[in-house]
Amino acid sequence: MDFVAESGYFPLKAIEIAQKKPSWRTDQEIQILCNTLQVIGSYRNYSHSLQLLLAKVMRFERFGRRRVIIKKGQRSSSFYFIYLGRVAVTEDEDGSSAFLDPHPLLLHKGDCFGQEVSLLSSSVRKATVVCMEETEFLVVDKEDFIANKLEQELKKNANHQFEFFRKMDLFQSWSDEKVWELVILGKKEKFSYGQLISKDFVNLSSIVFICKGLKTTFIKQVKQDGGSCEVLRLIDLGASPSYYKWIWQHLELVYDRPMKTRFKEPSPVERFKKFQIKSYPVQDFSALKLQHLQKAWEQQGTSFSRKINTSENSLPKTLGPKIESRRPHTIKCPMINTKHGELPKEAAVGAYMKIHTVEEGEIIGLHQILLPDSEQDRRPLILMSLGTEVIRMRKEKFCELIDSEVAEKLSKFKIEYPSDEDMCQKFLMENSWNIFRKDLVHLLVKSRQIPPFTPIRHKKKGVYNPNSLTLNLCSFNKKTKPHYPIFMAPQKCLPPLRVVQAITAPRYKIQELLPQYKNAGVLI
Repeated sequence: MDFVAESGYFPLKAIEIAQKKPSWRTDQEIQILCNTLQVIGSYRNYSHSLQLLLAKVMRFERFGRRRVIIKKGQRSSSFYFIYLGRVAVTEDEDGSSAFLDPHPLLLHKGDCFGQEVSLLSSSVRKATVVCMEETEFLVVDKEDFIANKLEQELKKNANHQFEFFRKMDLFQSWSDEKVWELVILGKKEKFSYGQLISKDFVNLSSIVFICKGLKTTFIKQVKQDGGSCEVLRLIDLGASPSYYKWIWQHLELVYDRPMKTRFKEPSPVERFKKFQIKSYPVQDFSALKLQHLQKAWEQQGTSFSRKINTSENSLPKTLGPKIESRRPHTIKCPMINTKHGELPKEAAVGAYMKIHTVEEGEIIGLHQILLPDSEQDRRPLILMSLGTEVIRMRKEKFCELIDSEVAEKLSKFKIEYPSDEDMCQKFLMENSWNIFRKDLVHLLVKSRQIPPFTPIRHKKKGVYNPNSLTLNLCSFNKKTKPHYPIFMAPQKCLPPLRVVQAITAPRYKIQELLPQYKNAGVLI
């Protein structure tokens, strides 16, 4: 009942607690309020001890549309966490420009503004914040902030950030005062394992410092994970010539005859040979076959009068029956046009590829900061957390602090990410290896014996299905729709792209390739 509320609104139980004076709140009520506020990302970034102190002093407020929360030029007296709704940040005093601007600077649920550092210095507000709709806030006032000694916890966190920047080689030449400017500009954030940090950090207006790993709590032990992140890239496989060629090569195995593709036009010599084969008259070579068989039997000392049952395979290839050339045909499924030719619509998929791992102490967003625009790689890159704490800072503010020594160090700091074509080839190689490994295990490991009695277990309805992330080339012509969900990834200025992790392609059986090895174990 502590979390009962209308859809999206702050729970009534939590409102009752937040309306009490800080000294009247019990430890249990503070913990309930702390648990309720875990949905706010900016609140979750603080340490657990500071979260409890904030839950003790914050109060609840709800304002309507066009209400000005912070006015430009006023002294700082509070800072705010947004629980519901949106606010706009403007340069004018009354905030009216936010309703005229088609793309105002907005803050949403989980964000905070009026930073707690400004309460210590009583600085002047540099912008106006106005509500764009009905909005709910958790507010921390300066009097309660100082009375409950929250500034001591904040100073501890600030000292940790100062030590982190002081140890970096990039800022060894800076004075302590200049490093403290970095601390004030930075904003600390926590991300759990697998959480998205940025959809496109290349085109972001901020840089990210990787601080340290998060503490993972197990039974009777606490483990400190090393802070690291992964750089991912969404690859459009349909735009790769290697993938285009690979798809059509495997579709030939599905239908056991070549497809009509425009990937590679035959040379004039090949076209002339095909023309000769097609125009060659059909002739009967049965007389030559009989002469050849008679000579063969005479060499073996046997009589030809004996009745023989011969098969086509026993004859030489030059004297075998005439085989009609396999005519190419088109596959009957929806096609799309690519720059390399036509491709089945279902084969136009993408895949997430890991291209780099960022360790503790490294910086994201600085590898191209001094390069001219013509030399920069503007491909969107994704930053995924493996359980880490980061410090985010605006790029323009950081560039104002850069001196000549730091600029020289940054000029040597270059990271070249692989091209999309190289990553596509890597994906196809990994996919082929996974198929081979699966087949090898299937050949060598004995199948599990079915027990005499198998209890009936009802299948649980789940969102994930292994087939959802697997492209099956053998199901292109099937009219039945799949019963599993398909995951689509949004693209900038392009239609969504289906995401896969593997491609199931047909392949020759071992007995067909090497009929002399009927036992798979002998071949291995």
